[in-house]
Amino acid sequence: MSGIKVKEVAYPTLQCPDLDIQEQFLIHFGMHTVQKTEDTLLMRGEGPQQFIEVCKKGEKKFIGAAFNAESLEDLEKLSKAESFTDIEELQTPGGGFSTKGIDPDGLEVAVLFGTKERDIDKELIPHASNEGGQKNRINEIKRFSKGTYPKILRFGHYGINSVNIPEALKWYNSHIGIIATDIIKVPPPPITEDSMTIGIFARLDRGLEPTDHHSIFWLDANLQSEGVPGLNHVSFEMVSIDDVFMGHEILKKHAKEFNYESEWGVGRHYQGSQIFDYWRSPFKQIHEHQTDGDYFDNTIPPQLIDASGDGDPKNPELGPSQWGDPISATFGNKEGV
Repeated sequence: MSGIKVKEVAYPTLQCPDLDIQEQFLIHFGMHTVQKTEDTLLMRGEGPQQFIEVCKKGEKKFIGAAFNAESLEDLEKLSKAESFTDIEELQTPGGGFSTKGIDPDGLEVAVLFGTKERDIDKELIPHASNEGGQKNRINEIKRFSKGTYPKILRFGHYGINSVNIPEALKWYNSHIGIIATDIIKVPPPPITEDSMTIGIFARLDRGLEPTDHHSIFWLDANLQSEGVPGLNHVSFEMVSIDDVFMGHEILKKHAKEFNYESEWGVGRHYQGSQIFDYWRSPFKQIHEHQTDGDYFDNTIPPQLIDASGDGDPKNPELGPSQWGDPISATFGNKEGV
């Protein structure tokens, strides 16, 4: 068995025709430039990750994503799998080593080890909140300067439009230990294992260590993007809820001038529970600000979810928010893959 269990998701790699335009969007989104050459752009957040998005120059597409392994031994083990390459030394900031595979949808999966984290000035702890009658912030005011750019803690997860979701999950599970959290099924009821799967939220298997509700989200490319596999969205965890709303304000302010589009949000999800806000870059690739998501260890089995079962049972609506607007008609369409 050549599979391992990865430690965390590291960054996505996109491809865009103009790195200057992408850099400006990501700065407004809350990132900082790490390195820009003629053909590669690296951007970081406020956290210890050296960079949280890579963009290559070229025709728009989603190349794939990277994960961190637990040890060099795990990397060596994975590199022996038929799907993966020999180990290579990284030349990007922080260094380290990687092996790369190609998933069933033709997307790259890089697995890394040994990248040195960058030093940060202070821990990224949000201001305490006085909610529900609790007094957590005494003799201290909460203030943000108007127009403050949002603070990104880390890369959180990514969504893929897949031509065969069960096959994709099987591949990721056998190679890097991804397990299903919620499996989205469609009626008619009752919903069973045999019902049609249109989406899967999947997380890392870290044993009893809690992990994000999902590090990968698959949706059916046949329903979303005319059968074309590729990017659904990339998502970044913010330091606090204030950063989600401040990000919305900044992007809205610059939307007309720089051709940004509000795709969906602000709202709170059902699956994962995150407060979310999705925006399209000038190249139509969807980027999400999110915070306050669920965590699970590996003792929780996959849940079968009726795609029409959320929201008001008297007025069911596919993919609604707990609050906020329902999912947009264009979310994850072919335009953004």
